[in-house]
Amino acid sequence: MTEQLALDFPSRQAYGRSNFWVAPCNQEAIAWIDKYPEWPTHALLIYGEAGSGKTHLAAIFSDERIEASDLTEDFIPQTQKVVVENLEELKDEKALFHLFNRINEMGGGLLMTAKEIPTFQLPDLQSRIGMTPKAEIQMPDDQTIQSVCAKMFADKQAIVEPAVLMYIATRVPRSFDAVRKVVNMTDELSLAKGRRITIYLVKDAIEKLIQNGGLNG
Repeated sequence: MTEQLALDFPSRQAYGRSNFWVAPCNQEAIAWIDKYPEWPTHALLIYGEAGSGKTHLAAIFSDERIEASDLTEDFIPQTQKVVVENLEELKDEKALFHLFNRINEMGGGLLMTAKEIPTFQLPDLQSRIGMTPKAEIQMPDDQTIQSVCAKMFADKQAIVEPAVLMYIATRVPRSFDAVRKVVNMTDELSLAKGRRITIYLVKDAIEKLIQNGGLNG
Protein backbone atom coordinates (compact mmCIF):
# COMPACT_ATOMS: atom_id res chain seq x y z
CA MET A 1 0.00 0.00 0.00
CA THR A 2 1.31 3.43 -0.93
CA GLU A 3 1.93 5.58 2.13
CA GLN A 4 -0.10 8.76 2.40
CA LEU A 5 1.45 12.11 3.18
CA ALA A 6 0.81 13.16 6.79
CA LEU A 7 0.16 16.89 6.71
CA ASP A 8 2.52 18.70 9.06
CA PHE A 9 0.27 21.34 10.64
CA PRO A 10 1.96 23.78 13.03
CA SER A 11 1.53 22.75 16.64
CA ARG A 12 2.54 24.00 20.07
CA GLN A 13 2.51 22.77 23.62
CA ALA A 14 -0.72 23.86 25.34
CA TYR A 15 0.16 25.05 28.84
CA GLY A 16 -3.14 26.59 29.96
CA ARG A 17 -4.97 25.65 33.15
CA SER A 18 -7.71 23.91 31.15
CA ASN A 19 -5.07 21.75 29.41
CA PHE A 20 -3.64 20.42 32.67
CA TRP A 21 -4.67 16.83 33.31
CA VAL A 22 -5.60 16.58 36.98
CA ALA A 23 -4.95 13.15 38.47
CA PRO A 24 -4.29 11.73 41.94
CA CYS A 25 -0.56 12.03 41.31
CA ASN A 26 -0.67 15.82 40.85
CA GLN A 27 -3.86 17.07 42.51
CA GLU A 28 -2.02 18.40 45.57
CA ALA A 29 0.31 20.49 43.41
CA ILE A 30 -2.43 22.00 41.23
CA ALA A 31 -4.47 22.72 44.37
CA TRP A 32 -1.60 24.86 45.67
CA ILE A 33 -1.42 26.75 42.36
CA ASP A 34 -5.17 27.38 42.40
CA LYS A 35 -4.98 28.54 46.03
CA TYR A 36 -2.57 31.42 45.31
CA PRO A 37 -2.36 34.08 46.73
CA GLU A 38 -3.74 32.36 49.83
CA TRP A 39 -0.43 30.65 50.60
CA PRO A 40 0.88 30.55 54.20
CA THR A 41 4.16 32.03 52.90
CA HIS A 42 5.14 33.79 49.69
CA ALA A 43 6.95 30.75 48.26
CA LEU A 44 6.15 27.21 47.13
CA LEU A 45 8.32 24.29 46.00
CA ILE A 46 6.92 21.70 43.60
CA TYR A 47 9.09 18.67 42.99
CA GLY A 48 8.86 15.52 40.94
CA GLU A 49 10.62 13.54 38.24
CA ALA A 50 11.21 14.80 34.70
CA GLY A 51 8.03 14.69 32.64
CA SER A 52 5.73 14.85 35.66
CA GLY A 53 4.21 18.20 34.67
CA LYS A 54 6.24 20.75 36.65
CA THR A 55 6.81 23.01 33.65
CA HIS A 56 3.10 23.01 32.84
CA LEU A 57 2.28 24.07 36.41
CA ALA A 58 4.99 26.73 36.23
CA ALA A 59 3.43 28.15 33.05
CA ILE A 60 0.00 28.19 34.69
CA PHE A 61 1.40 30.14 37.63
CA SER A 62 3.36 32.80 35.77
CA ASP A 63 4.72 33.93 32.42
CA GLU A 64 7.91 35.09 34.12
CA ARG A 65 10.06 31.99 34.44
CA ILE A 66 13.81 31.61 34.74
CA GLU A 67 16.08 28.59 34.85
CA ALA A 68 17.91 28.28 38.16
CA SER A 69 21.19 27.96 36.26
CA ASP A 70 20.60 31.44 34.77
CA LEU A 71 19.66 33.15 38.06
CA THR A 72 22.04 35.90 39.19
CA GLU A 73 21.98 38.41 42.03
CA ASP A 74 21.10 41.27 39.70
CA PHE A 75 17.91 39.57 38.48
CA ILE A 76 15.00 41.97 38.97
CA PRO A 77 11.48 40.48 38.75
CA GLN A 78 9.21 42.23 36.27
CA THR A 79 6.02 40.80 37.78
CA GLN A 80 4.83 39.80 41.23
CA LYS A 81 4.76 36.12 40.34
CA VAL A 82 8.04 34.46 39.41
CA VAL A 83 9.06 30.87 38.73
CA VAL A 84 12.56 29.46 39.19
CA GLU A 85 12.81 26.08 37.48
CA ASN A 86 15.18 23.17 38.11
CA LEU A 87 16.67 24.16 41.46
CA GLU A 88 19.11 21.25 41.26
CA GLU A 89 20.97 23.29 38.62
CA LEU A 90 21.30 26.43 40.78
CA LYS A 91 24.78 27.95 40.58
CA ASP A 92 24.39 31.08 42.74
CA GLU A 93 22.74 30.41 46.10
CA LYS A 94 22.92 34.09 47.09
CA ALA A 95 20.90 34.96 43.98
CA LEU A 96 18.02 32.75 45.08
CA PHE A 97 18.26 34.06 48.64
CA HIS A 98 17.98 37.64 47.38
CA LEU A 99 15.07 36.69 45.13
CA PHE A 100 13.26 35.25 48.14
CA ASN A 101 13.59 38.62 49.84
CA ARG A 102 12.64 40.67 46.77
CA ILE A 103 9.47 38.71 46.13
CA ASN A 104 8.54 38.98 49.79
CA GLU A 105 9.03 42.74 49.75
CA MET A 106 6.91 42.99 46.59
CA GLY A 107 4.11 41.00 48.20
CA GLY A 108 4.33 38.51 45.37
CA GLY A 109 4.71 34.76 44.93
CA LEU A 110 7.75 32.62 44.19
CA LEU A 111 7.25 29.17 42.70
CA MET A 112 10.26 26.86 42.51
CA THR A 113 10.54 23.49 40.82
CA ALA A 114 12.99 20.64 41.29
CA LYS A 115 13.32 16.91 40.78
CA GLU A 116 13.66 16.45 44.54
CA ILE A 117 13.85 18.63 47.62
CA PRO A 118 17.21 20.41 47.36
CA THR A 119 19.75 21.17 50.06
CA PHE A 120 21.95 24.27 50.05
CA GLN A 121 25.19 25.35 51.69
CA LEU A 122 23.99 28.87 52.47
CA PRO A 123 22.32 28.59 55.91
CA ASP A 124 19.80 31.39 55.37
CA LEU A 125 18.70 29.91 52.04
CA GLN A 126 18.45 26.41 53.48
CA SER A 127 16.33 27.79 56.31
CA ARG A 128 13.93 29.42 53.85
CA ILE A 129 13.64 26.26 51.79
CA GLY A 130 12.96 24.34 54.96
CA MET A 131 10.03 26.63 55.85
CA THR A 132 8.64 26.66 52.31
CA PRO A 133 5.51 24.55 51.67
CA LYS A 134 6.20 21.66 49.32
CA ALA A 135 4.07 19.59 46.95
CA GLU A 136 5.29 16.41 45.32
CA ILE A 137 4.11 15.32 41.89
CA GLN A 138 4.16 11.55 41.77
CA MET A 139 4.31 9.61 38.55
CA PRO A 140 0.94 8.49 37.15
CA ASP A 141 -0.28 4.93 37.63
CA ASP A 142 -1.33 2.61 34.80
CA GLN A 143 -5.01 3.53 35.03
CA THR A 144 -4.26 7.25 34.80
CA ILE A 145 -1.93 6.66 31.84
CA GLN A 146 -4.68 4.74 30.04
CA SER A 147 -7.23 7.49 30.73
CA VAL A 148 -4.86 10.15 29.45
CA CYS A 149 -4.15 8.08 26.32
CA ALA A 150 -7.84 7.65 25.60
CA LYS A 151 -8.43 11.40 25.97
CA MET A 152 -5.47 12.32 23.74
CA PHE A 153 -6.55 9.90 21.01
CA ALA A 154 -10.14 11.13 21.28
CA ASP A 155 -8.89 14.69 20.75
CA LYS A 156 -7.50 13.43 17.44
CA GLN A 157 -10.85 11.78 16.57
CA ALA A 158 -9.25 8.36 17.03
CA ILE A 159 -10.93 5.56 18.95
CA VAL A 160 -8.61 2.82 20.19
CA GLU A 161 -9.23 -0.50 21.87
CA PRO A 162 -8.52 -0.96 25.61
CA ALA A 163 -5.74 -3.43 24.79
CA VAL A 164 -3.88 -0.68 22.93
CA LEU A 165 -4.18 1.68 25.90
CA MET A 166 -2.93 -1.02 28.25
CA TYR A 167 0.00 -1.74 25.93
CA ILE A 168 1.06 1.92 26.00
CA ALA A 169 0.68 2.17 29.78
CA THR A 170 3.00 -0.76 30.37
CA ARG A 171 5.68 0.16 27.85
CA VAL A 172 6.30 3.89 27.97
CA PRO A 173 8.17 5.93 30.60
CA ARG A 174 5.70 6.84 33.32
CA SER A 175 5.11 10.47 32.40
CA PHE A 176 2.43 12.48 30.61
CA ASP A 177 5.08 13.89 28.28
CA ALA A 178 6.10 10.40 27.14
CA VAL A 179 2.46 9.44 26.60
CA ARG A 180 1.88 12.56 24.51
CA LYS A 181 4.88 11.73 22.30
CA VAL A 182 3.69 8.16 21.73
CA VAL A 183 0.13 9.26 20.93
CA ASN A 184 1.35 11.91 18.49
CA MET A 185 3.77 9.54 16.75
CA THR A 186 1.15 6.78 16.56
CA ASP A 187 -1.38 9.15 15.05
CA GLU A 188 1.21 10.39 12.55
CA LEU A 189 2.03 6.83 11.46
CA SER A 190 -1.65 5.96 11.26
CA LEU A 191 -2.28 8.85 8.88
CA ALA A 192 0.86 8.23 6.83
CA LYS A 193 0.25 4.50 6.42
CA GLY A 194 -3.53 4.66 6.20
CA ARG A 195 -3.81 2.09 8.99
CA ARG A 196 -6.00 1.90 12.05
CA ILE A 197 -4.34 2.21 15.44
CA THR A 198 -3.28 -1.19 16.74
CA ILE A 199 -0.71 -2.55 19.17
CA TYR A 200 1.60 -3.21 16.23
CA LEU A 201 1.37 0.40 15.09
CA VAL A 202 2.03 1.66 18.62
CA LYS A 203 5.04 -0.66 18.80
CA ASP A 204 6.38 0.92 15.60
CA ALA A 205 5.80 4.40 17.05
CA ILE A 206 7.64 3.58 20.27
CA GLU A 207 10.57 2.06 18.37
CA LYS A 208 10.77 5.11 16.11
CA LEU A 209 10.80 7.46 19.09
CA ILE A 210 13.51 5.44 20.81
CA GLN A 211 15.65 5.44 17.67
CA ASN A 212 15.32 9.23 17.44
CA GLY A 213 16.18 9.68 21.12
CA GLY A 214 12.75 11.13 21.87
CA LEU A 215 11.59 8.61 24.42
CA ASN A 216 14.05 8.29 27.24
CA GLY A 217 12.97 6.59 30.42
